[in-house]
Amino acid sequence: MKLFKMLLLSKEASLFDTKEFVIKAFVAVILGAVVGKIVPYVGKDMISVLFGMILTLEPVNMTGIRNGFGQVRATIFGAIITGIILSIFGYTILTTAFAIAATLYVSLLVNWREFPVVAVFTSIYMTQYIQTNSLGEPSVLATFQLRIIALLTGVSIALLMNWLFSVIGYRHMIEKRLYYLLEDLEKKMRRVGDMIEKREYDKVPEIMNNFAPYFSELNWIQATIVDYKKDPFVIGKNKKIKKLNELEKMAERVREMAHLIYDYMYRAPKESEIYESAEFMEAYRKSLNALEELSRSMNKIIHDDKVVNTWDINQVSDVSQIKLLNSNIQQLGDLILDYGNIS
Repeated sequence: MKLFKMLLLSKEASLFDTKEFVIKAFVAVILGAVVGKIVPYVGKDMISVLFGMILTLEPVNMTGIRNGFGQVRATIFGAIITGIILSIFGYTILTTAFAIAATLYVSLLVNWREFPVVAVFTSIYMTQYIQTNSLGEPSVLATFQLRIIALLTGVSIALLMNWLFSVIGYRHMIEKRLYYLLEDLEKKMRRVGDMIEKREYDKVPEIMNNFAPYFSELNWIQATIVDYKKDPFVIGKNKKIKKLNELEKMAERVREMAHLIYDYMYRAPKESEIYESAEFMEAYRKSLNALEELSRSMNKIIHDDKVVNTWDINQVSDVSQIKLLNSNIQQLGDLILDYGNIS
């Protein structure tokens, strides 16, 4: 029984249609293999086909064009640097190491925050999977040509799969992400409240660390919404654009609330007389209850159920520290109601 449970996807994975994403990858790989058989030239480099395909497949309702273009740019970038070095110094162990190191260096120089996997992979590829020209000589151009054609094939298959699966499945993906973040924020808010109530301030570093991936996930959602609005299958569709605009505003409200709750955790040990007071804790619990209602309402949207206002928080308390949080809760509630009424 335990082994069976270990093989089951987590609630989060199920919520984000992970099974569908795995099926999409399975179908895409089979299609890639078929193309490789039909076109022997492409079949020579199935690694690039599959690598490009997997990196372009999206677990959300998008075409994934941005990822595809990003791979092509990185491939050209890595090929140019490696090609120049190999053309001047030839194919040796030293030039291979130099070409890879130079690609890595220049990539990090351009954007030091991200490890340029595709660019470096291209550099390795061009020094290890060397193609020859009609004279049988090692050719940078022939190697790059095979790499880029195979990559474009994989990217094209992935774009097709993304589009097909967006038509037949993947409903409410961004809404599911926001629901998960609201549910997680609710847990974090409860944990911060327990910490303050029990005066367990030694747990601040641990709770603080748990917020870092949360903000990363928020960044991902907001970037995804921006990309989605630029997607060719969304542009011009007023209803979809309107929904995305509402989701973008929701994500911003969630971010604001997360920062406020983070701030409570940070300030509580320094201003304990305010944060440990019965007045603050009562107001805090009311806000937590309202956040729970918002989470339930977002879950209703995912299941296409009607949303009604169950989170109205007319605070009788004048606790200044809670007012801004309540304002954001009310704004998010209004956005959820508006979203539910978009037709």
